Amino acid sequence: MKFEDILQEHNIPFLTEGHHHSREGWINIDCPFCGKGTSGYHMGYNISYGYVNCWRCGNHPLIDVVIELTGLTLGQCKKLLSEISVKKIKIDKKKPRGKLVIPNNVEYLQQAHHNYLIKRGYKPLDLIKLWGVKGIGLSGRLGWRVFIPIHYHGELVSWTTRTISTDPKVTRYISASAEEEILNHKHLLYGEDFVRDIVIVFEGCFDVWKIGYGAVATMGTGYSKEQILKLTKYKKRFICFDNEREAQQRAKKLCGLLSLYPGITSNIQLDSKDAGSADDKEIKKLKNLIA
Repeated sequence: MKFEDILQEHNIPFLTEGHHHSREGWINIDCPFCGKGTSGYHMGYNISYGYVNCWRCGNHPLIDVVIELTGLTLGQCKKLLSEISVKKIKIDKKKPRGKLVIPNNVEYLQQAHHNYLIKRGYKPLDLIKLWGVKGIGLSGRLGWRVFIPIHYHGELVSWTTRTISTDPKVTRYISASAEEEILNHKHLLYGEDFVRDIVIVFEGCFDVWKIGYGAVATMGTGYSKEQILKLTKYKKRFICFDNEREAQQRAKKLCGLLSLYPGITSNIQLDSKDAGSADDKEIKKLKNLIA
């Protein structure tokens, strides 16, 4: 059985092409949580990996989506989904990976985290809902940080953290080590689960949050060959690194590498230091690129 068989059986409209939200390998439907009957097709089901996400309201467990769509019981929906064959995340067995290890004391954002995010122009509740952001309080080397989970095909595979301290001596970002993650975070693009055909590429997660779905981050000032190959699959690629000489040199080099592949690659240099500090006018221009 295929996912579209369930949709057809219960007269649920869906599409696989011909819409600005559709992309090869996905089945699009109206999100049963935020878009019933809108014909917006904001929710996508990944055919290969069997997970769903909504362009507006984020990740949802597939079982919850099927319950909402069909009105069937939990048991009935579990039986339906058990008949669907999907792939699993491919992990190179030649390169052993450590299991996922979540740092100690990861919990809900505390007031100090809220204050830090608000001061930087973010809405903490939106970050919790859309990106699963959490906080770390007193905890040794990772004390007082924003915890940022990293997903791939709907699965939590790694993480990074950002200090809320203003002390320049404190390391800003500390990410999972090889023994603490399932997949190497530098082989992934933060936010890639939520990209369709057009992508804006930033250096950091905070920049991605300003734009929302359709933006990704290389999670660092450099980029790996694995990240470059992932970017080649998008038909339009906008590189938007920080507005400083070294960052722009890296951006231009990345544009040159991507220009060898099919698709359009453009470099964007902001008036602001980065998207995280950009004004509403610049952010709106960036969002329009992927609208």
